[in-house]
Amino acid sequence: MTRDRSSLYWALFLVLGCICYRLLSGAFPDLVPNVSPMIAVALVGAIYLPRAWGWLVGPAAFLVTDAAFLSTNYRTEGSMFSWGTAVFLLFYALVGGFGALLAGRKSLLKIAGGSVLCSITFYVLANTFAWWGNSLTTITPSYAPTLAGWWQANTVGLPGWQPTWTFLRNGVLGDLVFTTVLLLAFDPSLVLHPFRSRARVTSSSAA
Repeated sequence: MTRDRSSLYWALFLVLGCICYRLLSGAFPDLVPNVSPMIAVALVGAIYLPRAWGWLVGPAAFLVTDAAFLSTNYRTEGSMFSWGTAVFLLFYALVGGFGALLAGRKSLLKIAGGSVLCSITFYVLANTFAWWGNSLTTITPSYAPTLAGWWQANTVGLPGWQPTWTFLRNGVLGDLVFTTVLLLAFDPSLVLHPFRSRARVTSSSAA
C-alpha cells in the first residue's frame, strides 16, 4: 500500500513538474530554456513507475500542459488541434510503452539511446505537422506541398528564421539533461555507477 502510494506521488510530481516548467518557459522565455521535459517524463516514468499505469504519465502530462494550457490557439483553428492532440497523445503513449520495455533490462546507455531516438521521432513528427498545416491548409503556403517542402521543414526551415535543425540539437540535449535529472532522482546509482552491475557479474563469473 505504501509503495503504491509512493508511486502515485511520484507520478503526480512528474506531471506537476511538467506543468510548472512549461508555464515558466512560456511566461519567461528569456530565462527558461525552450526545451520540454515531456519525453524524459514519459520515458523514465514508464521505466520506474508500476507497469500497469506508468506509461500513462507521459500522455497525462502532455494533455494537461499542452492541451489544457499551452495550445489554446489551436482551438480556434479547427481540426488541426484535435488531430494534433490525438497524434501527440499517441506518441507519448508509445514513448511510455518503449520505456516499459526497457524497464526489465535497463542500462544508462539504453535509456540515453532511447531518449535520443524519441527526440528525433518527436522532431520529425512536429515538423511534419508544421509542414502539413502550412503547405496543405493555407492559401499561400510557405512550404511546398511536396517531399522537397517536407525536407525543407525538417532541415533548414523558412528563410529569415532559425534553421529547424537547431531545434533538433536543442531537443536532443534537453531531453538528455532532463532524463539524467530524473534518473538521479529515481535511480542515482545507474548514473553515478553505470558499470557497477556489469563489474559484479564479471567478478562472479571469474570466481
